[in-house]
Amino acid sequence: MQSYDQIKGFEYWSVEGWKGFIEEYIVPLHNSISKLLELRDFLYPMIGITLSEVERKRSDVLPFLLGGIKEDGEYKDNSLAKLVKFTLGVFINPRKWVTLEKEEGLKAFDYVSVQEVSTRFLEFLKKLNEISEKIIKLAMAESTEAQPSEVEGLVKKPEGILELLRSVYVRCLQVSANHNYYTFFAVSTKNLPYKHIISAYPRLQANFNLLKEFLGLEKIFEPKISEAKLREDYTVFGHSKDKLCYLLCGLNNEIWEAFSNEDVKRVLNFVSDSLRDLKREYAQKVQQKLEEIKWSAPTYINISHETNGKYHYTYVISGVLLVKEIHDWWSWKGGYQRLERECNISLPKLFDDISPALFLGSESIKLKLSDDRLEIMR
Repeated sequence: MQSYDQIKGFEYWSVEGWKGFIEEYIVPLHNSISKLLELRDFLYPMIGITLSEVERKRSDVLPFLLGGIKEDGEYKDNSLAKLVKFTLGVFINPRKWVTLEKEEGLKAFDYVSVQEVSTRFLEFLKKLNEISEKIIKLAMAESTEAQPSEVEGLVKKPEGILELLRSVYVRCLQVSANHNYYTFFAVSTKNLPYKHIISAYPRLQANFNLLKEFLGLEKIFEPKISEAKLREDYTVFGHSKDKLCYLLCGLNNEIWEAFSNEDVKRVLNFVSDSLRDLKREYAQKVQQKLEEIKWSAPTYINISHETNGKYHYTYVISGVLLVKEIHDWWSWKGGYQRLERECNISLPKLFDDISPALFLGSESIKLKLSDDRLEIMR
């Protein structure tokens, strides 16, 4: 496994390096998101009241509800009202508005009310805001919460919403595991033996106990092996809940899932015409890397195509050995299948064989461990 020591700017062995990453990438992302959410909070009191009431209270908000509605009741491509609806979930029924506007002697403003809708993009913003806020607190970094004057500025110049969206989009790209080694570190240490963590990140070893606390690395499995060095090498580490690496993986997964979601892409299309499926890109790069190093799953867990590409192995652990194998799979020909048999596989050998895929976060192999059970899934 290659060492990541020589990558410029990637000081994974330094608490200050991690704090610098958070200040440079997480804080600006959080700040942009908080401004959009503050705008949503500003608009929220308008929900349920008529346009006439909105006009009396804040007439400057009307473009957020009516801007870019065509005569047929559809939104123009660059409609401000469309953007606000899909981004923040605040809108009026455009067809009802257009229909009533055409009625002589009727004031449509008195009959059209502001509505709300739950949008995938708003959920995405709230989740990123929650996770990024936790990361910032862990690092004791400073973030700038949106001020009322900034929200007022967006009301006066709505094009500022596009600038914030563009900032969120770019920051999400920059912080993703596709582009950021600090986030990649979190992904790569999600389920990995100590030996392979140190192989990739040698400078962790000198201050491992200090750094594991800051990063939230915790033992999830310690083999019952008498030899101290062997036991240390094959102790598997994962992430403590709500600690730094756990939160970074969560942030990355939220970004990956959102960037492949059609409702989110509909919003991001306002600021980019070349949206990328980051999760798919990452999976392709992982597969390419595994092919470059000529890695394949060990033959003793490689099963036939009849499983439709899915498998589930459970091994019973006894000391340094895997002594029993329980193999569950689904076959198109025979339905659910189970096979139990005795085996004699070295636990260290299995970890060595599958660690390249675990390190890269490959979807081809997932690991779950308990005191006397090891599960491998795809």
